Amino acid sequence: MHIYQLNKYMENKLFYSFDDEPVSKFCYDISNQRIEVHFTGHYDLQKENNNFITGPCIFIIENWKEAKSKIGDDNKLYPLNNHIGVFSMILFMNFSNNSLEMLVRTIDNRYVTFIFLEPNLSLW
Repeated sequence: MHIYQLNKYMENKLFYSFDDEPVSKFCYDISNQRIEVHFTGHYDLQKENNNFITGPCIFIIENWKEAKSKIGDDNKLYPLNNHIGVFSMILFMNFSNNSLEMLVRTIDNRYVTFIFLEPNLSLW
C-alpha cells in the first residue's frame, strides 16, 4: 500500500491527481473533521509521464484549521457545511500557502469550491 502524505510542514505540492476519475465512495465525518474520497485509480505525479495507477485509493482531507465553501461563481465564502454534498468528481485541486482549493461536482449536479486552511492530506 502506498501512502503519500502532505501537511502544513511539507512542500506545497500535490503528488497525485484524479482527473476524469468518478468518485466511487464519499464519507464526511463531521465531528472528527475528516473527508474520505474513494477512487478506482489515480495519477501519480511523482513519476515520469504522470502514470495512471489502477487500483482502489482513498484521498483523505482531515484536521483542517478552517474550511469554507462557495457555489458556482459566487464570490462569498460560507462555512463548509453550507454546501457540502456527496462528491461525484473532483474537477480541480490546488495546494499552495498551506491551503487546498478544490472544485467538485456533487451528485446533485452542483459545482462547489471548497477551501481548506492547513489541512492534512493523504492518499491510501
